[in-house]
Amino acid sequence: MFAPNDDQQLLIDSARRFTQKHYADDKLGQMGEAPLNTALWAEMAEAGWLMLPFAEADGGLQAEGQSGLGDCVSLFEVLGEGLVVEPVLASTILAGGLIAASPESQSRSDLIEGIVSGGAPVGVALHEPRARHDIWYCEAKATKSADGWTLSGHKSLAHGAAAAETIIVLARIEGEPGSGSAGLGLFLVPADGAGVTVTPYRLRDDHWVADVKLDGATLGADALLLGPGAAAEALEKVIDKARLLLAAEGTGIMRRVCLATQAYTMDRKQFGVPLASFQVLQHRMVDMQVAFDQARSLVYEAVTHDAAGDAAEMTRAARAAYRAVSEDGVEVGKQAIQLHGGMGMSEELPLGRALRRLLAIRQAFPL
Repeated sequence: MFAPNDDQQLLIDSARRFTQKHYADDKLGQMGEAPLNTALWAEMAEAGWLMLPFAEADGGLQAEGQSGLGDCVSLFEVLGEGLVVEPVLASTILAGGLIAASPESQSRSDLIEGIVSGGAPVGVALHEPRARHDIWYCEAKATKSADGWTLSGHKSLAHGAAAAETIIVLARIEGEPGSGSAGLGLFLVPADGAGVTVTPYRLRDDHWVADVKLDGATLGADALLLGPGAAAEALEKVIDKARLLLAAEGTGIMRRVCLATQAYTMDRKQFGVPLASFQVLQHRMVDMQVAFDQARSLVYEAVTHDAAGDAAEMTRAARAAYRAVSEDGVEVGKQAIQLHGGMGMSEELPLGRALRRLLAIRQAFPL
């Protein structure tokens, strides 16, 4: 079973120092006031976090044949624990993974270089208002023209797009909206391009997304990142990896609320004794801890299968981990608030933000 090695433990320790400095409880209310905190984003790039998923040949940190999944899981657990709102997943895992899966080109190299160096995030527009979280239901249309492509449609909840200069847009090249993954393509769309309207907004978990409206947006022939077939294949792999790292983030949140609840019930007294001395509350906190341990074990199981080169088992475990965090993680968040009583409902404590983020994780790529 996977366990962080010495290098990964150093990564965890440095990331935890970062979150304790910048995402302390008294600063959480200031987080997410803008789509991107450029100072923190630059600090993340300087620390090498934005390089983690990429191969050395692309300017990243992973040797040939290494996925870096263990490194990413180690980082995302701490990002979850710190309730970090910067678009690390959107830019490095979703957008970065799709770009890395595309054929070699100067544009590909430039985009990856921009991500790892801490430039503007790259957004990903997959969802649509009428799709009910089914990304394969795609009404956005891409029409081939003499000079390139013309895109029309409406994408919603575009991850990382609120602060992006370039957005990867999923659009249908062939077939009808409900015809599944066949006929879909991924396009590089400039956020400030003609016919492109990006409307950023802040979610309840303090993360930013955007709606992207395409009204006859004209793109060059090189705007096609991945065509039919290749786009769907790359998306399936990238989304499963994103689910795993969202699960890792969720386990970090679960760890934080479990520890906070244990500390609070040890400190808070009722009838002259700590709340933690009551057996019924002990049982509930044990259930919370068991849920956390089970979810984290599934995350680590996925990393173990990835290291062994078993892609099918990695996918199975990643989806199981995501399901566990989606269901049990939300329940842990609710229990933490209830065991804190009225204080748990206040913005003075991070529990409300933690639960809102767990609910958002559940809705990101539901199974």
